[in-house]
Amino acid sequence: LIDFPSFPSQRVSSRLTDTSLLKIETSDSWKKKYLDTKKVTASLEEVLTKLREDLELYYKKLLMQLEAREIKMRPRNLANISDSKNYLIIQITEVQHAIDQLKRKLDTDKMKLILEVKMRKQAVSDLQTLKADLTQK
Repeated sequence: LIDFPSFPSQRVSSRLTDTSLLKIETSDSWKKKYLDTKKVTASLEEVLTKLREDLELYYKKLLMQLEAREIKMRPRNLANISDSKNYLIIQITEVQHAIDQLKRKLDTDKMKLILEVKMRKQAVSDLQTLKADLTQK
């Protein structure tokens, strides 16, 4: 028997295998990048969590100091407790802390949304590729 590589069926099958190999290589490289990034991200998330815990601790210490100062000043300023400068500082600190927490939540939600959009785009792209492959067969 003579082997004719120029037959259309052989060319199509070789192109399909080339395409599938390319997809597998791309998928493997993407998975490798993802896992490498995930390793780095895990350590960075640990550092971020530790820093946030430290920030919460400093915030609580600051509030305790301000409240202790407010208690010491009470006997002198019984009539003007809510008008004292220290009381205003406490309120400002509490509001700033609440704003910081909301900003962190916003950033976290924004990153989750961006990730979801990217994953959706990737899924749509994969679906289109699969449809194209099926129509070629």
